Amino acid sequence: MQQAEQWNWLAVEITEIRRCSEAGDQAHDRLALILLDHLVEVVIGREVNAQLAFQIADSVIEEMREFRDGGGELKEELSRLVDEHVGPDRRQAMDAALHEKTKFLMQRGVLTAQEREVLDRLHQYRNAAYHRDTLEPDLISDLVLAYRVLADELVGRHKPIAWTMASSDPAPIVTPQQLRGRLTEGVDVDVKAMARRFHSHAMKRVQAVITAVATAQQLLGINSSGEAGPSLPDDDMARMLTSLSNVAKHLTSWMKQAKGLKSKTSSLTGLMVPFINLDRTLNRIEPSVKRLDMILDYWEQQRIDELRGK
Repeated sequence: MQQAEQWNWLAVEITEIRRCSEAGDQAHDRLALILLDHLVEVVIGREVNAQLAFQIADSVIEEMREFRDGGGELKEELSRLVDEHVGPDRRQAMDAALHEKTKFLMQRGVLTAQEREVLDRLHQYRNAAYHRDTLEPDLISDLVLAYRVLADELVGRHKPIAWTMASSDPAPIVTPQQLRGRLTEGVDVDVKAMARRFHSHAMKRVQAVITAVATAQQLLGINSSGEAGPSLPDDDMARMLTSLSNVAKHLTSWMKQAKGLKSKTSSLTGLMVPFINLDRTLNRIEPSVKRLDMILDYWEQQRIDELRGK
């Protein structure tokens, strides 16, 4: 009955994810991202439990390990069980962190390396949208769509330890099989269209960095030889501008990576991994870009106030 209850509320959660995804506004997209992340954590947690359900007790494994370390010979199968055993320390680490669970499932062949990277990053995107509110608003809906596709694949391949059985409870019972396909039902998952959208996001962000770098170089008085003006002060502003100016050598590569996303149409993970890699790179410089934009806006407001005689 506990299993039946969990699959029933996951079915309710999937219904709510679809409702929020189809609402068409940022607030509902954020909620859909949060619910998707929770759904994935539950399914991944259940898959980990299914993988660990029949492993030998820790005490027995320890006895066999001591026997082998003392010079005893174990059958090949028993020796493999000792080597692959997941001990209490690692189980505790997996309980505490999603990336430890996905690492374990990748090692067991349940997830590919690309799927693990994308799922871990989508979990971080959820935190950026929920805890820190640092995610670009126009990116959230596309992340929700990608997460729906991957989450549906996880639900589809999950093999529970035991299937839910019928009971005397009059309420309908949802089984894992009935959840397969629900997240993407009625959704046209066109990887080419998604590639164009993620390409658009990346191009916009790289262009913003290019503009900021050009402004920084102008404010620093950098000449044709790439040297800054001799009277440059040693303060936070100058150091920020110098940091922005120094990334000029990477702009061509970043633009090439952003343009290349348009051709990543073989699979969803094949598109998401290069986007994630570029995203991580841009995240390191974008705080300075945003800070420069705020300073320029402040200077512009001061100029307007002076013209108005304020």
